[in-house]
Amino acid sequence: LTTPAITTTPANTNQAGQCTIDKMTITTTDRTTVPGLTSAAPVTGTYGHYPQLCGTNTGLHSYIDLSCTSTDEATISFTLGDATNNQYKVKVTQYSCNDPCISSREGCFQYFTGVTGTINSYNLANSGQLSTLDYKNCIRQEAGYCCIEYTVISWAVSSTACAAAATRCASASTCTSEYIIIPNVINSGNVDLNYDRFCGVNLNPVGFPAANLPLKTCQCPFEFSVVTGISALGGTGAAATEDGFSIKYRQIPGGC
Repeated sequence: LTTPAITTTPANTNQAGQCTIDKMTITTTDRTTVPGLTSAAPVTGTYGHYPQLCGTNTGLHSYIDLSCTSTDEATISFTLGDATNNQYKVKVTQYSCNDPCISSREGCFQYFTGVTGTINSYNLANSGQLSTLDYKNCIRQEAGYCCIEYTVISWAVSSTACAAAATRCASASTCTSEYIIIPNVINSGNVDLNYDRFCGVNLNPVGFPAANLPLKTCQCPFEFSVVTGISALGGTGAAATEDGFSIKYRQIPGGC
């Protein structure tokens, strides 16, 4: 589908990262809210029960929660605003609630199994992060593995510089628009600095200096949440280039 908007000015009409031309939306019988924008300035947005997607997402997957009631339905809708890049092929699979390939809990838009794996943001293939995202990646804890480590393959989640404490790429005060949440990350260098929100141009347990370092947590279940600007990348101001991320995870064995 067509890539997201890149408009960043004027600030009150910023729609950077929005799927303004083509998009795929998801609803179910009881979860009907889809992401949206107001038409008048200042532009404001709304998160949906599930994200809206556009751009190139070949090979990525999404899970939709349904009840065990046979009348419960899921609907995938496509909005095509032009005649360019309108190609899609979606495989739909229904799983039993007892299937080992699905999460044992609700709210996992993506679900990964295995001791190691890779988590990519949507539209990473076009180096264009999507806005109005608020979803959770879940990783199944394998038998005998009690911790998990995340290592950067590529990372450009927001414009935060990560150069010093004042611009650290961690904490709720500096990561306000685009960020990921990993609960209870362990900081072996300084136990007084523990963050669970990360953003910027580097991934680091304490957010600086400007270098990518692995993040480790032993909190179960293993979860990795993604949040981007509700109306546009970078909030209400002009957005910097945000590619998204590719993260490798590795579960760590130990006595649980």
